[in-house]
Amino acid sequence: MRMANLVENELGDTGCESAHGLSFYIETENHKLLFDTSPSEVLIRNAQKLGVDLTSIDIVILSYGGMWLVSRIKN
Repeated sequence: MRMANLVENELGDTGCESAHGLSFYIETENHKLLFDTSPSEVLIRNAQKLGVDLTSIDIVILSYGGMWLVSRIKN
């Protein structure tokens, strides 16, 4: 199992950018999940920096129906 914090309000030690919100990438033997998104491009830049391929995600979990969470999801 792999878990990566893609977005958080504060800077961590990975050198990633911070932004409002919280987003996790979770990879198991069978699935690649994204828990919540971000209202900015920080999610995409941090994923690239951490070697996470966002196009391979097969499950997205949203903690609530906020429009800024949903607006980042595209087919």
